Amino acid sequence: MTHYLQKQLSILVVFFTILLAIGVGVFLLFNPNRGANCYDGVRNQGEEKIDCGGPCGPCPAPRQPKIISQNSILTIENNYDLIAEIRNVNRDWGIELVNYKFNLYNDDGQQIGFREGATYLLPEETKYIIEQKIYLQDEPASMVLDLQNISWQGLKDFSELQFRVRNAGYQVVDGKYRLTGNIENKTNYNLDTVEIIGLLFDNNQNIIAVGKTTINTFMIAEMRSFVIEWPYQTEKGVANYDVKVYTNVFQDDNFMKVHATPEKFKEH
Repeated sequence: MTHYLQKQLSILVVFFTILLAIGVGVFLLFNPNRGANCYDGVRNQGEEKIDCGGPCGPCPAPRQPKIISQNSILTIENNYDLIAEIRNVNRDWGIELVNYKFNLYNDDGQQIGFREGATYLLPEETKYIIEQKIYLQDEPASMVLDLQNISWQGLKDFSELQFRVRNAGYQVVDGKYRLTGNIENKTNYNLDTVEIIGLLFDNNQNIIAVGKTTINTFMIAEMRSFVIEWPYQTEKGVANYDVKVYTNVFQDDNFMKVHATPEKFKEH
């Protein structure tokens, strides 16, 4: 190779090196993911979720919800209320939708009834699911709750929505129980629908009655009253009660602005 040819090749190498450096600089300057990494708390650079998937490590799978308890309660002849307590053990994952099915069996293990529905669970939320007025010809010997088709939603650093229960108490009216009280909306949202669950317990802290009602168009800082009545008498005396308040943060229409137009829930 002549000296002249070597000189020309050296010039070409320098030229393409400069051209490559300019191209890389332009790419980095205008790349929307410039400065992105797997620890910036932002879903970018092709990540499946925030800071995981894609170029980052695999996203950890959320743990399945835990069924804490389940029971059937005889209300009037051949009619039962069903109740289950479940918990979402994940801190950064909510359950946007989960289908459930109460399966009831007799002493022979034969299914004598069922009831299906769907619900949601916030991160680290413990929740009661109830189904009422289930007609059964035979008394159930056992019940099994199945949870299926779970739709997960990432909610990193989610802050629990605050409701305050005030002046709650139960009364016996004409031999039947009535649970009353007030709910204060301490959240930062005007809410379309809020569900209230009422529970009555005996001396052994067993649930002996369950009921539910709803509050619609619940504005910020507003105080609303509720009443849950049981049109039957319980065989066991009531020793205690509890009130739970739930609202669906995954449903955009549940969050209203001042003039009742939907406002999307702000993920934290």
